[in-house]
Amino acid sequence: MSVTKVLTIAGSDSLSGGGLQADLRTYKEYKIEGSNVLTCIVTVAPNTDEVTVLGVSLPTLKAQLRECLSKENEIDVIKIGMLADIEIAKVVANHLKKVKDIPIVLDPVLALKESGLTSSQDIIDFFNTELMPLATITTPNLREAELLSGLVGIDSIEKMEEAARIIHKTGVKNVVVKGGQRLKGETAYDVLFDGTTVTILEEKKLANSYNNGAGCTFASAIASGIATGLTVEESVRKGKVFVFESIEYGIPFLPDLGNVYQGRKNKSL
Repeated sequence: MSVTKVLTIAGSDSLSGGGLQADLRTYKEYKIEGSNVLTCIVTVAPNTDEVTVLGVSLPTLKAQLRECLSKENEIDVIKIGMLADIEIAKVVANHLKKVKDIPIVLDPVLALKESGLTSSQDIIDFFNTELMPLATITTPNLREAELLSGLVGIDSIEKMEEAARIIHKTGVKNVVVKGGQRLKGETAYDVLFDGTTVTILEEKKLANSYNNGAGCTFASAIASGIATGLTVEESVRKGKVFVFESIEYGIPFLPDLGNVYQGRKNKSL
């Protein structure tokens, strides 16, 4: 029996809301086999927004990549999350350049909403020049879209579209800029650009703040959709509904913060 497999190359979230934990739970809901390469461990100090990112050693990273990207493993889609630093990003890129005909979903984790922490310019430039050309689709949030496009103050659908067009010029085949909760109004907008057509996706905003892991879940849902034979646009649309329901049924762990929850009976699947 053939088994559909998605490989996650990402960090571990000690709160278990995002990172590879969110990815693997999403694959399970899509009835897909998930494997993972650990790039880093992310921790948040109790009752603060202080984030610590500890990258794995490069020999450990290389060993994981060799094992998971072996011909015997037969991966259908690769999803990339947090890469922690430029050296880790270089190792991942070098291995991915050897991969042929496997779709890649690139979640450019360059800005952490929990802390406001943003990546250095060297890794931002590396994403644009080395990783984007390898990707089937990338999924930046508004802050990440600003960093990748060079635009300042993306606060409208029009500016989201402008950013998507700029990012597309790096060589990535599709760009979806996530508006999330950050745009004004009661609607959460995403803008998808495939090089020709702009598609606006809409969903109502939810009142809760149980959105830790939403970005990781969205990207891994897109990867799952592609792995099951959906088009990129179909995967994005289905992924947006999946994330909405995961936030709706999220699990609180602080008064104003909670993790998305992918494990309820999801109406979108």
